[in-house]
Amino acid sequence: MSQNFFTLLKLPEAFVIDLERLDQNYQDIQKEIHPDRFASFDDETKLESIKKTAQVNDAYQTLKSPIRRAEYMLQLHGVNIHDEKYTAVPQDFLMQQMEWREELETHKQNKLALEKLATEIQKNKNNMMNQLPVFFDQKDHLNDAIKITRELNFIEKIEQHIYDALIEIV
Repeated sequence: MSQNFFTLLKLPEAFVIDLERLDQNYQDIQKEIHPDRFASFDDETKLESIKKTAQVNDAYQTLKSPIRRAEYMLQLHGVNIHDEKYTAVPQDFLMQQMEWREELETHKQNKLALEKLATEIQKNKNNMMNQLPVFFDQKDHLNDAIKITRELNFIEKIEQHIYDALIEIV
């Protein structure tokens, strides 16, 4: 049942994917396996449809998100980035994180400052995301992919904190 997400959604195993094709393949598969199509079948068949639907949904959500896709691709290479041995991040990145968090706390009620911070962080995130395809294409760069993916997880968290702060201002 635990089929490779790329195979399940009929996509090549690569970091850069065709998102329109992902959406179309997902919709096509959902039409075939949706539990509503099996409402009149026996309980075992209905349960199997529910399981398949959940797996396809998980695969879709994973591959749709670049960060989750990177994590998944690393898993396919036997790497769980949440494992303790991968938790270290470079000192300069930690310092950058601390600066961003300090700025967030300082400007929690200042919409323009928060938007400026979000833009700065987004630029950093985009630069990092642009590196990932190369790291995944060249298997000897998996350590770089691990490092970038870990850092992107931190960035995603601070982006969420900024978003939450912006909602509270409104």
